[in-house]
Amino acid sequence: MTELNRRELLGRFGLGASTIFAAPLLMNSIFTVCEASAEEPHVTVSPLNMITDEDGIALGKQFSAQLEKEQPPVSNAFIDRYLSGLMVKLAAQCQRPKLPYSIKLINRSIPSAYSLPGGFLYVYRGLVQSMSSECELAALLAHLIGHVAGRHADTELLMYFADRHTLKPLMDNLDKQNHVIEELILRFGGAASILSSLRFKPKDEEEADLLGFYEMLRAGWNPNGFLKLFADLGNLNNSPAGAVSTFLSSHPLTPERADAIRRELAGVHIPSAAITDSVRYQQFKSAMGRLPNPV
Repeated sequence: MTELNRRELLGRFGLGASTIFAAPLLMNSIFTVCEASAEEPHVTVSPLNMITDEDGIALGKQFSAQLEKEQPPVSNAFIDRYLSGLMVKLAAQCQRPKLPYSIKLINRSIPSAYSLPGGFLYVYRGLVQSMSSECELAALLAHLIGHVAGRHADTELLMYFADRHTLKPLMDNLDKQNHVIEELILRFGGAASILSSLRFKPKDEEEADLLGFYEMLRAGWNPNGFLKLFADLGNLNNSPAGAVSTFLSSHPLTPERADAIRRELAGVHIPSAAITDSVRYQQFKSAMGRLPNPV
């Protein structure tokens, strides 16, 4: 089986050889086009996008299965129900609500989180335990769902394999019952290693924030949670080098992100009943504290 290099990748999407030197710019626009405005971004899919929802779900399932082999998630009925409840309400308000969203907690001390194609979400105890209120956790989940709605993880993963000349075997085996994709993932260090190496662009981060902002607002949470989240992420970023957040390595925290949220806050009405915290959130924190010590 021949591998798909960058030239072939561009050809697959109907782009000629003359476009190769503009590949980074073109590849950013192939998968997602977002209208720039001061309101909620409206994600639209370019006609050149050949990555279907089914392809994204299949890719997410492959990575999800491998990640859980490497880092088994927590099995706790209350924690699972609580996180799933938040996710379901937020995902119902996003621009891709029909994906099979799921969320799991990984009992590791690293402050991280992953948003996989198809809606497979993972949050790490090292990130969640630093939060003080439910609206902050809801902001994190809304941001992760925003990446799914914006197809950012799809794009970054496809570019990752295209850069390593393995996109064609990846795409050819998405819907097959074999071990080809598992072997590809392992060849490059495993699912966690690959996901940690992805770097979302600042515009993708801002788009995921704004998509998440309106998800939160419609779902009933106070979107001021984003500013609380940024403050805690900033504290992590200022920690000793050994504790720097891997989440921030792939999701850069910039002043522009907070400024964009403040602009939206100034332009919307937040109902007085918007949720900031809840008893169930405090119960969730207690349940998490009773877990075995994180790895």
